[in-house]
Amino acid sequence: MKREDVKSKIEGITDAQLDWLMDEHGKDINAEKNKSTDLQGKLEAVSAQLKTAQDGLKAFEGVDVSALNGKITELQNKLTAQEEAFRFDSLLDGAIRDGKGRNVKAIRSLLDLDALKASKDQTADIKAALEKCKTENAWAFEGTEADPANKTGMQTGGEHGTGGGASSETLAGEISSILYGTKSE
Repeated sequence: MKREDVKSKIEGITDAQLDWLMDEHGKDINAEKNKSTDLQGKLEAVSAQLKTAQDGLKAFEGVDVSALNGKITELQNKLTAQEEAFRFDSLLDGAIRDGKGRNVKAIRSLLDLDALKASKDQTADIKAALEKCKTENAWAFEGTEADPANKTGMQTGGEHGTGGGASSETLAGEISSILYGTKSE
């Protein structure tokens, strides 16, 4: 809007009234310009985000989503199987240690691991299998030797007949003869 146009349309308008009208009109114009500038900035930002998203999507062109979903499912199943195997191994190894097993690997070889893994109540079945293994293979567990005097479960050789006692004097003499090539009495 121009001053001359306003003077020609509104006859008898004073300069003060015209100045006020032009100032008010200028304020409205500037407010709209500011809104327009803000919207233009937002539009540019959204356009940049759209371009970034489109560039990112280009990386997935030709990718078979259903195949990826199948692979994800396969990996999740493997993770679940590994988790179950780890939980079973921890449960079994802990039970063997708690039962005072001498060698976890040796005792595991005596058990039917497939049946125990498939068991609905693994804790109870592992306990029962270890008890059975203890009775059949006492040698594999501490404190279950045939000699009731052997509280440690250590074999001294004495349980096989004469000699082999575990007295400290005998052991010291044997160690001395080995180290120094001497025979002790």
